[in-house]
Amino acid sequence: MNWKRLPIALVSCLILSVPAQAANRNHVKQLKETRECPGCNLKDADLLGAYLQQANLRRAKLQGANLNRADLRGAYLNWADLRNADLRNADLRDANLLGARLEGTQLKNAVIDERTVLAPKWRLVLELVTEGGRDRNLPQTDLSGANLNEADLTGINLEEANLESATFEGASLRQANFNRANLAESSLFIADLRNAQLSNVNLEQASLRAADLRDASLQESDLNRADIASAYLRGADLYRTNLRRADLAKAYLNNATLSLTNLRRANLFATDLRDANLSGADLRGALLRGADLGGSNLSSASELARLRGSNLEGANFRGINLSGVDLSYLSLRYADLSGSVLREAILNGTNLREANLSGADLTQAKLPGATLIKATLKAANLSAVNLRGANLREADLRGADLSHADLTSANLRGADLMGANLSNAKLGSASFKEANLQGTTLSGIQLNRTNFCGATMPNGTKVEC
Repeated sequence: MNWKRLPIALVSCLILSVPAQAANRNHVKQLKETRECPGCNLKDADLLGAYLQQANLRRAKLQGANLNRADLRGAYLNWADLRNADLRNADLRDANLLGARLEGTQLKNAVIDERTVLAPKWRLVLELVTEGGRDRNLPQTDLSGANLNEADLTGINLEEANLESATFEGASLRQANFNRANLAESSLFIADLRNAQLSNVNLEQASLRAADLRDASLQESDLNRADIASAYLRGADLYRTNLRRADLAKAYLNNATLSLTNLRRANLFATDLRDANLSGADLRGALLRGADLGGSNLSSASELARLRGSNLEGANFRGINLSGVDLSYLSLRYADLSGSVLREAILNGTNLREANLSGADLTQAKLPGATLIKATLKAANLSAVNLRGANLREADLRGADLSHADLTSANLRGADLMGANLSNAKLGSASFKEANLQGTTLSGIQLNRTNFCGATMPNGTKVEC
């Protein structure tokens, strides 16, 4: 085949479609018949319960191989690659595993004796997964790459330990001490970490997906690009934690402490942040679409809680204090801001299409050029608000207080202002075309080229065009 004449896209597809090298069938057959297969390719081979006494497997490639219950007594596994292999219940008495690679290998209930040549690190891993490690004191221990899945390690002390790329999936780690440990690229999927100590820990690109971290302490830890989706973090302490680009989608962070936390470009889609302390948190570029921020503390964040570039579509801000916060040009489409306090908030050009602002306090807020199409502003306080050039087409403003508001050049076509207060409002060049102004207070308004074509006026009469 002349590769040079093939299109680049086709060559790329051909390269990417080449399957990963699996076990050589002839090598598997050779091993079973002769027990002599040094350097053989036995990747992912099914050797469940195989009789391999004194087998020569020096430097064999056994990554992902199933050796569960295999009889490997006296086998030569010097320098063999057993990464991610299953050695559970295997008989390794008198076996030689000098220099063998055992990262990710399952060792639970494997049988060894004093003649088994096995590094102390892997002997410890075997002990921990088989017998558990409740309240063990193992500070500064090297367990990098260890497979400790489903192990009972309640209360274990692994302070300053090297646990890079280790796996603790489904493990019991309640009240464990990981302070200042290295857990980069580790997996703690569905692990129980309630009340665990994880302060100043390196958890870069680690997986904490669906883990239980309720009331855990993660102060000043590095979780850059970590997968924390669907994790339980109620009441957890994440003070000054780095969660930049972390995936927290659908995580539970209610009542959690996130003050001064770095959440830049984090994924907080549909995340539960009710009653969380977000004072001083950096949320620039974060995805908060569908997040529930009801009762969260942003009141002290008027200067510190940076939200620029964030996607807040469908987020729930019910009843929270956002006074003075700069939310300019953000997307708050479909967001629930009912009952929230936005006094003097800056919302220049903000997209609030179909947002719920009923009962919200927007006194003296700045919304020039904002999009409020079909937004609900029923009974909202919009007194002295700046809505110059804002688009309020078909908005629900029934009973809203718009006294002294600046609606110059605003578009209120089809809006419902029944019972609203527009006294002393500036309406120059505004369009109320086909709007409902029945029962509206219009005393002291300033008019200049204001369009009432087709509008229903306060006395119920309709303006003819």
